[in-house]
Amino acid sequence: MGYVLFFAFITLAIARFARAGIYETLVLANGKMMGVVAFVRDSMPLSKPSSWMLLLNYILSGGAICYLYIQNSNTIYLPNKGLVFMAPILLLMWSLLCLVLTRWLSGGGDVFAAPIALKIIGAQLLGVIYFVCAILWLFISREGSVFVQLVIVLFLVESAFRIIKSANIVLRRGVSWYYIILYLCTLEILPILMVYYAFVEDFN
Repeated sequence: MGYVLFFAFITLAIARFARAGIYETLVLANGKMMGVVAFVRDSMPLSKPSSWMLLLNYILSGGAICYLYIQNSNTIYLPNKGLVFMAPILLLMWSLLCLVLTRWLSGGGDVFAAPIALKIIGAQLLGVIYFVCAILWLFISREGSVFVQLVIVLFLVESAFRIIKSANIVLRRGVSWYYIILYLCTLEILPILMVYYAFVEDFN
């Protein structure tokens, strides 16, 4: 994990050198309620190397968190520890796929551009936070239960904040409540609850 986190640090450094003030911009982008797409497009385009570095850090730091969690678990066994890096990838891809599917079902068009952007920049911000948590967890391994709870809380807070902002944006653009409820119940809240209970029950 030391090597993984070292490479994660390198990705964060490259992102910083590629675009000055990217971390301040990332925090501001995640806090915006309206005009997210325009702000991201102008301040930190998702197609730029700095954004890709932040996504790579999300995968590395998220995988490190999963690995450290498995080390504290007595019931999870992975024959190949490299599989832990699939967890953040699958979680991100699932959310993006759900948004694309909802856009197709509702015929929302570019209405869902903001929720998709919010999901990506939310993952980037979580990656930075997970990096700090993983570093602390690696050196204070005896407090594993504290870090598990902290990571779960951070994930739930980011998810809840993002869902509220996304629902508010698409409702203002005229998308029916029916599609919002369908999306939240079947594609967003249920998977989050499953992840939460899997972590909590396994750790207990």
